[in-house]
Amino acid sequence: MTTYKQQITTSERTVDWPLILFFVLAYAIAWGAFGIIGLIARQSGLDSAQSLMAMGEAYQFDGVALSVPQWLVYVLTRLADFAFSIAGVVMIVVTAGRAGLSELWQRLTRWRIRWVWYVLGLLPIGLYGVATAVSGASPTINSSTITTALFSLHAGFFVSLFLRGALGEELGLRGFALPRLQERLSSFRASLIIGVFWGAWHLPVLIGREPLSIAAFALLSIGLSMLFTWLFNGSGGSLIPVLLFHAAQNWEDGFEVLFPGLVGTEWELVSTLSLLLIGVVASVLVWRNGRLKT
Repeated sequence: MTTYKQQITTSERTVDWPLILFFVLAYAIAWGAFGIIGLIARQSGLDSAQSLMAMGEAYQFDGVALSVPQWLVYVLTRLADFAFSIAGVVMIVVTAGRAGLSELWQRLTRWRIRWVWYVLGLLPIGLYGVATAVSGASPTINSSTITTALFSLHAGFFVSLFLRGALGEELGLRGFALPRLQERLSSFRASLIIGVFWGAWHLPVLIGREPLSIAAFALLSIGLSMLFTWLFNGSGGSLIPVLLFHAAQNWEDGFEVLFPGLVGTEWELVSTLSLLLIGVVASVLVWRNGRLKT
């Protein structure tokens, strides 16, 4: 039986069409959903698609007379967030069938890894803790805030893990694209390619931002791509540390629930600068360590 990995290794094509189609499909799904959200926003009298996207993600539409059912907006936001994973699973099925899905499942459930990879996967929470301490914000810790910070649609950690970018992107980016690229290229080049396309994929939600903010986001995307490759390769191809890091990195709203004084401030600046530095370190490690060896 030809395995997913063997199929990639034996491919002699100069152009990797499945990989190209993966990115095309992911962009088409996400940008198409965002375009529809933009149309709905205009019909509903909102000033931007980004505003409606944020409302849809939190499922909070107070004071807005939508031209479509609320659930449809939420589904469109999930479709956009899961574009990479949808595209990745589709291409795995097309290129490798059951063998590819089996390998993806093994990566998703490979939990017997060294404890250090779990700690590194939760590193953003530590960085947020440092940023919070620097800001001097006081906590509001009770059963209500803890429940909101863990499970609510707008701020929940587990929602960030299972219903947003973590699971929504990583089955494709690190579950399909990275292993495939690393069979042909160095880990550094593979990470750079993913980082560039990953960052550009966010373009619709970056419209209207300051150029410096967009540049910082682009650098952060490449740095995180390098870091995620290091976590993936170092853990033997497990997606768990990557998923944890991705979810924790997107958990700013959860910290603002636990520390209300952070709302409206630039408290994330400390953690963002730290991540940029960590991304540089990860780039060096990925450059030196080469490809995943399994």
